[in-house]
Amino acid sequence: MKKQLIYFVLLFIGAIVLSSCERDDICIDDTTPNFVLRFFDNDDPTDFKTINQLSIKSTTSITAGDSLLFSSVDSISIPVNTTTNSTQYIITINSNDASTLNRDTLTITYVAQDIFVGRSCGFKSIFNNVTYDVTVDSDNWIQGIEVVTDQIENETQAHLKILH
Repeated sequence: MKKQLIYFVLLFIGAIVLSSCERDDICIDDTTPNFVLRFFDNDDPTDFKTINQLSIKSTTSITAGDSLLFSSVDSISIPVNTTTNSTQYIITINSNDASTLNRDTLTITYVAQDIFVGRSCGFKSIFNNVTYDVTVDSDNWIQGIEVVTDQIENETQAHLKILH
């Protein structure tokens, strides 16, 4: 009888332990999208144009002062500040050569909207009514911009074309 009671107690404890386990929550849904820039030739706006030694620094993000470095690219994907309604980027070409480097400032302004994705992912932000502005100086390497979309909600397409 004692043996049966011990088995019953062990079985009962095992059932409690197994029923208290939770499944792992793994987020497989899309989260807050990055801002996608594509670089095009100013003389032929349909041709991609590679940029060498590109540096991007945000002056308005949580990690302000940190730079993203790219060696040879015709498109980039960069984070957007979700805690404000604008993000300012200093975009530098030829960043490894002090004699030829050139900096331009791009500011994007938007209305951030938080959307609940699910328990495993939490919230994501999308950015509506996006406007773009390049600060004009005496030596802009950015010759023009073409707005592809005024909403940043995915990373499958470019949001802005930069002509240089």
